[in-house]
Amino acid sequence: MRNIVCCVVGAGMLVYACGTKSNSENSYRSGYGSGSGGGAGWEYTEEAVCQEEYDEGVEIISDSYVAPEIVDESENLRERSYEENNTIVKSSKNTDKSTSTKKKIIKDGDITVKTDDVAIAKQGIDSLVKGLNAYYEREDLRKGPARIIYDLIIRVPADNFEKLLSSIEQGKDEVKSKSIRVRDVTEEYMDLTARLSSKRDYLKQYTVLLSKATKVTDILEIQEKIRKLQEEIESAEGRLRYLSDQVTFSTLNVSIEKEVEYVYKPAQKDRFTERVKSGLSTGWDIVVNLVVFLINSWSVIILLILVFFFVRRRIKKRKAKKNS
Repeated sequence: MRNIVCCVVGAGMLVYACGTKSNSENSYRSGYGSGSGGGAGWEYTEEAVCQEEYDEGVEIISDSYVAPEIVDESENLRERSYEENNTIVKSSKNTDKSTSTKKKIIKDGDITVKTDDVAIAKQGIDSLVKGLNAYYEREDLRKGPARIIYDLIIRVPADNFEKLLSSIEQGKDEVKSKSIRVRDVTEEYMDLTARLSSKRDYLKQYTVLLSKATKVTDILEIQEKIRKLQEEIESAEGRLRYLSDQVTFSTLNVSIEKEVEYVYKPAQKDRFTERVKSGLSTGWDIVVNLVVFLINSWSVIILLILVFFFVRRRIKKRKAKKNS
């Protein structure tokens, strides 16, 4: 901008000089002759002077003037747009990543496996549990006449849940059934966190009020509110701990089954003499129990006897009156 202003000012000064010179001088001629005898020559007019001075001025200005660098604005806009788009994409990725990390997902599952050897299948699951930093919450072995069932409740880190499940499925044993459940408890977790923070703030305020209270009624009322808030805070903290544990460790219920051929085994009977002894013992027990029952109910028996004689006597009196 500064160079452009200098160019304009210089051009104006040259025009002004040419006008002044034309007013003071009319023209002059020069050559190798004059008058009628003048031969070949040349003439220098005021217009030529002005043109020469103007050209010299323009040349001087052009030598000192440096044209500004022309920048392609469209290229700048494209680069700026590209940078902004990259920034937006990165920020959106970071936002999605932060949002995904805030998700609270609980995974549970059940799987039933049919095997030929329960002990070997259990050893294979033991190695998986150890390698995936999991642990058994419960083990239950049941042996029936038709099958043997080994029920296992495994708590495994959420990141290793799919690995454990796929390892069991890819084993040599047959998978009879499988069920997977996924629960999103993000909303409940965030709600509990917000409520817990609010209750803690209220508890601090009530604690300050309790320190400033002077009346007994006010102190008792504030203490009651503090007690209720503490109970609610403990309940919310317990629920948060439970949700965090369920989110951190997934639960997989594994049932190992083995079918066993059913063999009928009749019950063994005692010998005749043993059965006779058992019968005599049972009969004697019945007699003893009857005697004990009669002794325990003696008052009822005496009452029934008295009622019987009273009714009988009344009946005899009525018959005697009718006969007379």
